[in-house]
Amino acid sequence: MSPTPSTSTALLARKDFEDAIRSKMIWAVMGVFVFLMGIIALGAATDNLSDADSTEVIGVVADIGGLLLIPIMALLVGYMAIVGERQSGSLRVLFGLSHGRWNVFAGKFVSRLAVIAVASVVASLVGVGIALALFQDVPIATFLGFSVLTVLLGMAFTAIAVGVSGVVASRMQAMAGAIGSYIAFTLVWHPAVTALHYLLEGELPGLEAPDWYFFLLSLNPLEAYRAAASELAGQFIWPMLGWQNMVEDVPEETASDPEALLVSSRVGGELPFYLSEPFAGIVLLCWIAVPLAIGYWRFERADLN
Repeated sequence: MSPTPSTSTALLARKDFEDAIRSKMIWAVMGVFVFLMGIIALGAATDNLSDADSTEVIGVVADIGGLLLIPIMALLVGYMAIVGERQSGSLRVLFGLSHGRWNVFAGKFVSRLAVIAVASVVASLVGVGIALALFQDVPIATFLGFSVLTVLLGMAFTAIAVGVSGVVASRMQAMAGAIGSYIAFTLVWHPAVTALHYLLEGELPGLEAPDWYFFLLSLNPLEAYRAAASELAGQFIWPMLGWQNMVEDVPEETASDPEALLVSSRVGGELPFYLSEPFAGIVLLCWIAVPLAIGYWRFERADLN
């Protein structure tokens, strides 16, 4: 008897999850992930405990985990999800067992997502655990919001990796797509938006900038996550490689203020919805849906012979 579509997807997801979770690379990355965040968050929180706040742990965990390790791990876990089976010829075996293309695609995404969800939850629990151990007053709602953002970020980069894997036809193309997407988000996006500001306004963005500038920045999943996490922590979380110093005209004395660089401080008046924490969640959801839709659309029409 052929499996039903839902059963087929569940069977493929379970099998693929079991295979992925046995990977030594994944366990090594998760080990480094937890170790670094634990050491860095603990060191940051105990450096000057009398002046520290429990939400400062969010900034440290978001910086090392959310902006670096979770995206990289998601891309590593997901970039071979479809194209690996395609190159090895395993897809023909799966199709011969009455699994459809949608079942294969959805099962691969669900299995890789489960791996990253575990890593994201661990990251959040590390932050909450350190905060509970060092501080008496821990805002659970704030940490819950941060945890949701972290899981969504992991889902977004998993979707990007699986989407790329569904579009391309070779391992090298998948690797190039995964690496290229991370480079675009970390090295290209912010300078490109700043260049557009310079063309339109005739100057680099300063401490205050138009709403559209921050909106375009927030369409980057890493920027959306960072800005929302900064608002939750009540302190600015620096982007990867410190683009703020290099591409914005912000006074040095202001740059050292943890609150002055928050989007809510740089936008005049009330913070619009499209720059708020809930909108960051919407941006991340879009980065889950769109890459998956494109990846499946191409995979469903690909000639796999």
